[in-house]
Amino acid sequence: MVKRKSEGFRLAEEGDRKSKKPRTGEAPVNLKSRSQQTFIDPKDPPPAGEETKEVRAAIKLAKRLAKKERRKQRKDEEIAQGHTPAMETREIRVQRVPGRISKILKAPENRGEKSRREYNKSAWCNSMPFGGRMRDLDPVFSIDEEYLIVAFKDAVNVYSTTTSLFVRELRVSHHERVSALALSSTNPSQLYVGTGSGEVQLWDFTTGDQVHYWFTSSMIYAMHTSKGVDSEESTELVYTIDRKGGRPWIISAHGLDAGEEADKGQVVPLRKSQEPITSFKVLEQGRVIIATSGSVLTLGYADHPAQLPLNDISYTWRDVECPEWITCFDVRIVPREINPRHNRSGKKSRIPRTDIVVGGLKGSLHVYDDLLDKLIRTEKRADKAANINLTSRKQHWHRNAVLSVKWSRDGNYIISGGLETTLLIWQLETGSLNTLPHLGAPIEGIVVSPSGSSYAIRLADNSTMILSTAELKPTFSVAGLQLPSNNIFGPQLPYLKTVDNPDEKLRKPRRFQFPAVSGPSGLLCAVPAATSSRVPSALPQHASFLQTVDITSGHQIMRQALTRTKATDLNVGPESNSIQEPDVVLMKLSDDGLWLATVDEWMPPKRDLAALTFSDERTATEQARRREIFLKFWSWDNESRIWALVSRFDDPHGSQISVSDGENRVLDLIAQPSSHGFATVGADGIIRKWKASARQRHGSTVKNKQGQELVNWDCVTTISLDSAALSSQPYTGAKLAYSADGSFLAAVLTSAAPWTIHLIDPDAGTATTGPYGPLTGALHGLGIVDRYLVVLSDQLRVWNLVSQELCHTYTLKPQPHPSKKQPQSKHLAVDVVRGFFAIALPYVDPNPREEQTGDHSQVIVFRLAEPAPIYTFITQHPLTVLTPIYDRKGFVVIDSAADIRTVTPRVVPSTAAMALPTPPATPSRGLQDVYGDTHHPNNEVVEGAEKSVPGFSANQPILSVDPRVEEDDAVVVTQEKLAEALDCGPAYAMPPVTELFERVARLYAGAGEA
Repeated sequence: MVKRKSEGFRLAEEGDRKSKKPRTGEAPVNLKSRSQQTFIDPKDPPPAGEETKEVRAAIKLAKRLAKKERRKQRKDEEIAQGHTPAMETREIRVQRVPGRISKILKAPENRGEKSRREYNKSAWCNSMPFGGRMRDLDPVFSIDEEYLIVAFKDAVNVYSTTTSLFVRELRVSHHERVSALALSSTNPSQLYVGTGSGEVQLWDFTTGDQVHYWFTSSMIYAMHTSKGVDSEESTELVYTIDRKGGRPWIISAHGLDAGEEADKGQVVPLRKSQEPITSFKVLEQGRVIIATSGSVLTLGYADHPAQLPLNDISYTWRDVECPEWITCFDVRIVPREINPRHNRSGKKSRIPRTDIVVGGLKGSLHVYDDLLDKLIRTEKRADKAANINLTSRKQHWHRNAVLSVKWSRDGNYIISGGLETTLLIWQLETGSLNTLPHLGAPIEGIVVSPSGSSYAIRLADNSTMILSTAELKPTFSVAGLQLPSNNIFGPQLPYLKTVDNPDEKLRKPRRFQFPAVSGPSGLLCAVPAATSSRVPSALPQHASFLQTVDITSGHQIMRQALTRTKATDLNVGPESNSIQEPDVVLMKLSDDGLWLATVDEWMPPKRDLAALTFSDERTATEQARRREIFLKFWSWDNESRIWALVSRFDDPHGSQISVSDGENRVLDLIAQPSSHGFATVGADGIIRKWKASARQRHGSTVKNKQGQELVNWDCVTTISLDSAALSSQPYTGAKLAYSADGSFLAAVLTSAAPWTIHLIDPDAGTATTGPYGPLTGALHGLGIVDRYLVVLSDQLRVWNLVSQELCHTYTLKPQPHPSKKQPQSKHLAVDVVRGFFAIALPYVDPNPREEQTGDHSQVIVFRLAEPAPIYTFITQHPLTVLTPIYDRKGFVVIDSAADIRTVTPRVVPSTAAMALPTPPATPSRGLQDVYGDTHHPNNEVVEGAEKSVPGFSANQPILSVDPRVEEDDAVVVTQEKLAEALDCGPAYAMPPVTELFERVARLYAGAGEA
């Protein structure tokens, strides 16, 4: 392994070094070899003589690591000098975007210098990703149980166990993935963090400082620590499961020195396996190692505890075949007692008592008592008729795979959990079983605290809680965004055939697109009940819950059900088929945030209709006829802090005539600005306008106990857009868009035939078409910004509604996507109030990193009536949600890894003392390589070829953005405004201090109302 602060490495093999000497100050390199290690010190080159291939490889590695070290030193110096803002929001200027990613649009040729200057003056930025899914790693208690450490994709969060508040973040890197956690065995305040790229980092989680980091050449999947025997206190051993490329899986022992001296690093492979090693544990100071691989339980035993140097370390490995595939296991080491009946010498056995409990894929628990000693005694008495029982005790309650199992501290209980949302506590002596049901989501991880007084439970709804062992009541809870993630790392559980999924090839792909809208209380998302990264096919993907998340911290504020759910009932039918919940497909919020409208659908499964139909075609027709569609209107209740259902309409776009496939579906839903009203459009080609009115009874207004008027929702206007030209084609999609004042409505109904855009007067019920079509291709977005109409399909078009002329047209450059993956969809978000709109386009990196998929999305922000974008950046994962922020200028972005970002203007204080240093201006290259042909007011569309800019290569920056400091008069901030800015919701959802500072700075910059 390679240590950053290493000195004094020597060359283990003599050889000739013909290359030039390294620079002064370069770190020495430890080239890891499975059989030996070669060390090169740049300050002491090898003597002339022989030159080996290994030496040349070591020199190459030394140069590469030294270059990375110099880059990190420059970054640290810039931060120390104040060149980077000390805020959580990280500014990403467009000139840093690679040219191959920026060329998603083809540039218009005739763009003036004015628009280029305005583009260069833009000052937007996107925040660091936050939220995201918790990693499939067990939480870690601190030794004093004061902190609970939870791993996310690229960061490790530290929470207080007494208040459930976020304490600090240990961010490894934006491009790294956390793959393993382990507390230090020598320092209880330090934590080892392993990454998917093979980096091992040592952090002090009490201060948030990174102590050391090392590099390995393999991807790390699991990690354990052990203190070295007969050595200094600063030396400890780190055991890992690692793998490089397609090579075998390896259990390795690393001798890492966490003290001042860092020149004793060693790596020794302990066991190799062609099958994936899914988990392992190291006990008894490294004497006992237990690992699992498929249905095989592997036990390794060494005669002496591990110590440095690792040259003499040796293990004897024994395999035990379990009855089913192992999903989890736990080990309990018991001190060996002297039994005169079995040990006449009166000496304790050197082999510790090893009790193992194993969780299986089919729901069984297998308990092995003193397994290691029995295996060794069986080998010694192989030639004798030894009667040693190696069979396990079996416990079975789980219907599905056991996802986590642990021993209690006293060894009298076994705690297990799985997909049944029930915590099980087994008493081994009496055989009794205690259950804690209805936890709300499957249990994916269980951790027993060091004192045994509490359990940390990680659930599949992206939450973690702590239960007291005495009362089994929660004392700690933290929850994040409940959307599924495609960021899966490590070996997965094998596919298990079920009634719903009999064939893996016919399994439906995972869903990542869910409705979301920004409101005054936070980000409202329609989410499924639970999503599992280990067994994604075992859980339904229907969005049946509403989750409100704080967009500054990513923590959950509240959650409630939007449809009928099975949270407390058995969610399995009589034939072991899962009961599907209704799916929320559309959701919108009124302008004042007091009314919420949702549309949910449900269809009976095909297996329930098999007795009525005899073909797949008739089954599909019967499913469509029995489809249930509900339009619901919810009111915000300030007292109970939940959404209360006010009105429900069954089949709002249905008819008495027989329904064919999809004719009664609601295709789009939109809220009317500056009013309590909504509009829907259905596959029947009809637009319905919905309004709230006071509830009347015998001519009097009905009121509740608080004296507030009760309301009902009704359809007040019906507008038909169906025409003879399109009536023969079924409508496959639709989009609606209101003007800022709600005076008119734009509507599009798409089908196989060319489609056109309708402008509708909702009060009069009249519709006109105008010169906005016919158009072809898939429709992805429709919006109205001031007097401009924005349409996103295969092209991005902007019309002037007053002059009815086409202002701009951008030809979107098609992006290839792997054949095995679903093509990404495009997104359009319109900020009607502030005059901005943003689009998201898919991009597939042709040369992705080893641990990445290559799928990305580019977000491009436009200002009203300007042909040039003001900001663009690339997301690390495909985009799933793009929506404007409710109370300020900017947009919220969520990708398929469930990471949240905010895209906002960069906040710069107005005083010169608080102004950030301006970097030197970069010469503008123009936009010819980014956009396609633009069209001035005419209806012709001429696609032009891309043009390159002379003097620049494809890898150089395409666009440049210079930060701008506006010199305005000082803004007087009242005490009320300051209190409003610092009022951030409940304590458990408080944002970090940097976000609070940014809000206060925005007030003094005069941007508090933006």
